[in-house]
Amino acid sequence: MEGKKTLKIDLDEVCWAMEDTSYEHDYYLDLKTGEILFISDDMDNEETEKLRGKIDETPDRYEAIPKVEPHEGYEDMEDFIATVEDEHLAELLEVAIDGKGAFRRFKDVLARYPEERERWFRFKDERMEQRALEWLDDIGIRLVEE
Repeated sequence: MEGKKTLKIDLDEVCWAMEDTSYEHDYYLDLKTGEILFISDDMDNEETEKLRGKIDETPDRYEAIPKVEPHEGYEDMEDFIATVEDEHLAELLEVAIDGKGAFRRFKDVLARYPEERERWFRFKDERMEQRALEWLDDIGIRLVEE
C-alpha cells in the first residue's frame, strides 16, 4: 500500500459505530470526506435506498465500519479484572463473567463500585479507540491531528 491517506474523522463516532452491535444498523466511512454514514432498517425506505444507492454507485469511496465482536468485549472485561486491586471486587467480577449474561452481571457488580465503574468506562473507551485506530490503519487512513 502506498502512503496513507490523511482524513479528518470523528474518532468517537467511529468508536460508537463499532460498538453498535445492532444488526439493523450499518455504518460506512466516506473515504473522501471522513464523514460517517449511518443506515438503519428503521429509517424511511426512500432515505435508506438513497444512501445504499450512493454506496453501491461508488463502492471505492465507502468502507463499512466493522462491529466489535462479542469475544473482544469479553476479553476487555477479563483484562480489566486483571487491573482491579481490590481482591474481593476482582473475585466478584470473575464470578460475574462466567457463563451466559456475563456483560449484564459484570455491569451490575460495577454499579456498586462507582470509582471502579468509571475506571472501567475509561478502560473500555481506550480499548475501543485503539481498535478504531488499528482499523483505520489497516484500511490506509491516518487521522488529521487537530
